[in-house]
Amino acid sequence: MFARRGATRSLVSLTGPAGNIGDALIRRETLEWARETSTELIAYTGSAPDVWLRQLGMPEGAVVLRSKRSVARWLWLLATAPRHPILIFEAGEIPLDRGNEIRELVFLVETLITRLKGGIVVRPPRGIRAPSWLPLTIHRLAARASQITLWRDAATLSIARCGRLAPDIGFGSGIRGGQPWQERSELLVSLRGTRPMPDEAWVRAVREYADRAGLTIRTIVQVREDEERARELADALGGTFEPWGTTDPLAQEELLRERYDGARMVISDRMHVLVLAALSGAVPVELVPRPTAKITEAFAAIGYHGLSLDAASGDTHEMTTFLDSQQDRAPETAACVHEAEKSLTRIHDEIRTIISRVRA
Repeated sequence: MFARRGATRSLVSLTGPAGNIGDALIRRETLEWARETSTELIAYTGSAPDVWLRQLGMPEGAVVLRSKRSVARWLWLLATAPRHPILIFEAGEIPLDRGNEIRELVFLVETLITRLKGGIVVRPPRGIRAPSWLPLTIHRLAARASQITLWRDAATLSIARCGRLAPDIGFGSGIRGGQPWQERSELLVSLRGTRPMPDEAWVRAVREYADRAGLTIRTIVQVREDEERARELADALGGTFEPWGTTDPLAQEELLRERYDGARMVISDRMHVLVLAALSGAVPVELVPRPTAKITEAFAAIGYHGLSLDAASGDTHEMTTFLDSQQDRAPETAACVHEAEKSLTRIHDEIRTIISRVRA
């Protein structure tokens, strides 16, 4: 695909927990950006299990480094790479609180090695979490030294002071037609198990809205640690609980996408639950007490606003009114998702063009 002079090497970081389908999703899309960019592909997956490689769709022939003990080999393979290596960091959230200084120094060194070898450094759309001065300063240096630096929300872009805004890479995971709107009959709910259970006012609001809209409620599991919360929600809401259980992660992902295909609305405080819901044509809604800004800001980056409401007030009428206001947003959701997909395609094409020019 690219004009090459001899062997070339691409290195891509793809760590993550196998129990989180959203993390697998964005790492898989990151891998797509690395495919066929060189004659040799090196992937660092950390301590992830075998199933993680299947979730990513790791190509045959890739060299996979699978433990923290292999970091030294990763650095050696980068340092000894032929001219014009490609270094692609993983998408997702970057913790920059205290204690991450050494890690950020390593990433800065990797970036500088790649640039000194005439290579290309790509940082897919990411978000910064809990920035502290020293890790942030080091990270800014590395980001500024990279040819492609992307941020998935405007707040992170403002903190980073370099790079540009782009849709979360999850929006490139494939738009699905889903069921015709008139045939969609479900309201899906998926909440984090690590946050407190919503109160009775929240439960009343969701039940009242579903009854009025003629929707049945189903609770689903996209992250394994949320399974017990999904069971509790189904009991409280009088809905159907659909566990993950022993289902293979790839089968669970496909089942979830089929559920999103048949949903009119999806309520969640998991960003990539709502990303997948939107890709299937369902209306994404964040309705939880004290929501973080993460979902609001990532969706604002694709031009979609007003999907979140803080339910901490315990006002059932406010919540049902909010849900009523969201139910007719499917055309707007589809339009924003299509633009996000096009934007990510343009970025992918831009990366390929830069590589071709460097390798020519």
